[in-house]
Amino acid sequence: MSDTTVTDAASAEADRIDAEVAADDTVSFSREGYERRRPTWDDSDMSHVAGKTVVVTGATNGLGLAAATDLAALGAHVVIVGRDPERTPAVADRIAAETGNDQVEWVLCDLASLASVRAAAAELLTRLPRIDVLLNIAGHMVDDRQESVDGYELTWATNMIGPYLLTELLLDRLAESAPARLIEMTSGGAYSQRIDLGDLDGTREEYEPKAVYSRTKRAQIIVTEVRAEQLADRGVVCHVTHPGWAVTPGLMNSASMATFVNRFGDVLRTASQGADTAVWLASADEPARSSGLFWHDRRPRETHRVEATRETQAERDELIATLRRVTGLEG
Repeated sequence: MSDTTVTDAASAEADRIDAEVAADDTVSFSREGYERRRPTWDDSDMSHVAGKTVVVTGATNGLGLAAATDLAALGAHVVIVGRDPERTPAVADRIAAETGNDQVEWVLCDLASLASVRAAAAELLTRLPRIDVLLNIAGHMVDDRQESVDGYELTWATNMIGPYLLTELLLDRLAESAPARLIEMTSGGAYSQRIDLGDLDGTREEYEPKAVYSRTKRAQIIVTEVRAEQLADRGVVCHVTHPGWAVTPGLMNSASMATFVNRFGDVLRTASQGADTAVWLASADEPARSSGLFWHDRRPRETHRVEATRETQAERDELIATLRRVTGLEG
């Protein structure tokens, strides 16, 4: 049997397993889905990230910490971005000690503060002559409506406004470092919502935490697709991924998600399993051959499952215009 025949057979089996698992979200998004797909994956080229500079937001706990640790273990120069002045450097030291990689740095940034984002971007640009990968993993959901220091709804401020500004301020450095990668961590919850800026501008009277969070995650998908088009000729590929159902402090401590945790807590993925595709997107060869895709468990997936969540071009334009206005990038 030729090597090509063996490869084709393995690929066909991987396709069969993936399709079987994907037929039911309670399997596909759970730990079982990850564990059934995992044996079909090839990690051999993920070591190619060694020596490359990867900036990871939200890296002091949950998915961000798992991704930063796994990338450091692969030999990357990892720069973790966190808001806690005590925890952030301690986590950097912990990652370095656990992985034996002394190329782990940290930068302070509160993504819910535009001033903090600008200061962090300036520090990153000063300290890093190149940025090969920017991995936006920081995410937040509050149970009651709160506002950021700049007066914006806090989930939007943390999940979209701050990361959008940080990314825009670092885009030229990413392009200068081409080939480079820009990766967003979204959520399967995006499937439940269409884009709507009512929570951001305060016009919505009723506050629904899970819906607001999911709308920010829908926004991440749209922004990724828009950026993929804008950066097509600049050597920066853009991807977005969702982790499935993974254990994170935000999930486990959320009153709004208590029912979900009670129902599915025993089948949740570990943080490392949830972060796996983000790490693969940052390190493997295949993701560099495309841009603007939505991934789950190392496979591109549909961005909409029902027409009701599909946005118009006008809504996409409004999202980008709003983000540029509130971040001060307009004009």
